[in-house]
Amino acid sequence: MVGTREDFERATDQILDDAEADEVEIRISKNDTALTRYANSRIHQNIGQKDVNISIRAVFGKKIGSATTNSLESEAIKECLSRAETIAKHQREDADFKGLPEPKEGRRSHDNFVEKTKTFSPDERAEKVKEIIDMAKDEGIDRVYGAFKTEAQNLYLANSNGVENFSRLTSSKLTTTAIADWENDQGFGWGEKCSANVEDIDHLEVGRTAVEKGLNNLDPKKIDPGEYDVVLEPLAVKSILQYMDMMGFSARKVQEERSFMKGKFGEQIMDERVNIYDDALDQDMIGYPFDYEGVPKQRVDIIKDGVANEVVYDSYTAGRDEEDKESTGHALPMPSPMSPMALNLLMDTGEQSQQEMIEETEKGILVTRFNYCRPVHPVKGILTGLTRDGTWLIEDGEIKHPLKNLRFTQNLIDAFDNIEGIGKERELFAMGYLPAYFAAPALKIPDFQFTGSTEF
Repeated sequence: MVGTREDFERATDQILDDAEADEVEIRISKNDTALTRYANSRIHQNIGQKDVNISIRAVFGKKIGSATTNSLESEAIKECLSRAETIAKHQREDADFKGLPEPKEGRRSHDNFVEKTKTFSPDERAEKVKEIIDMAKDEGIDRVYGAFKTEAQNLYLANSNGVENFSRLTSSKLTTTAIADWENDQGFGWGEKCSANVEDIDHLEVGRTAVEKGLNNLDPKKIDPGEYDVVLEPLAVKSILQYMDMMGFSARKVQEERSFMKGKFGEQIMDERVNIYDDALDQDMIGYPFDYEGVPKQRVDIIKDGVANEVVYDSYTAGRDEEDKESTGHALPMPSPMSPMALNLLMDTGEQSQQEMIEETEKGILVTRFNYCRPVHPVKGILTGLTRDGTWLIEDGEIKHPLKNLRFTQNLIDAFDNIEGIGKERELFAMGYLPAYFAAPALKIPDFQFTGSTEF
């Protein structure tokens, strides 16, 4: 089979033998992806894709160049190396570059590879989707949409300093949107589940969640913008964590003074119950045990007991930090202006159920998920976005009726400093770029700022 570890090692040996550069990094990834899409309660697309990618980073002194190829053939590898070295020779020196990483001992990780996920067939995916469609029809819904995706991924990292790491993982993700039609109205509902083991995904539960939300989302009422208590389901909290990550949890953002963490380390900036950390090796997480430079991933307690504690580093940002820092194992595929990034964020759970949060709300809004989110002011941690696929008014501890979607514009740091309740369970979600996953509980937050309303 093309794309085995032996193939990767053979390609690496060739690159190291042929290289003229002072330092060389080889990154090889192999992805086997299978996807079944369905719309209007019919499967309309079934695809399978196998891809191998080689990226070579060549270094002459402090000049760096990169090139990629998707072929393991000897001539393609030679041409890729030549391009990387040529590019490097024509670059300006980067005074902050301290060299490629040296080998480092990592922590023992659990196995993220499940053979059943890798071999899950198109017929098996189709059968699960059919059962969702049939269940929805039994409930009077003739339009369900979604995707069932399974992946098996291999990652190999080596460099001329002696780094060599190999890992593999699997993941599966099912999403369902149900559209309930009634007279001239439509109700939208969403369901989602993610796991390394495809057999852990209860497809009927995902579909039933979407169907129930769709049926309960008919005839939404409009509500004036303003400050409302909110109960955010885990999927909505995932979006907040994602954008906190993008706006603040990276050493690069801190160094470039674009992070809300800048100047706040050691200060309590959130509720003392808030613990947000990145740990690819957590039992609830899917992730590689090393980053895209081959550096073992460390647990990073970003927010600890509400205190701004630390951020994630790659080797480049560690090398240019004013303090003596080491990479925490959070490099993205280089070169990348987004590196480093936390790709395995988890938030600690609390003591309440989502239902208990609703029952304790005098007047508020229940949010299924957010969409079209955009940073407004990263240094202040302000985010804007829309509710979607299920938003309801809560009064006197009960869900009263669905609401038309609302736009929020909220300082996330203030919101997390004002938390009233944290869910006692958390859910895992795939982010959709790289192998990146977040685990989030439900939250109750008072005085959440909604700044606009929609007509849908």
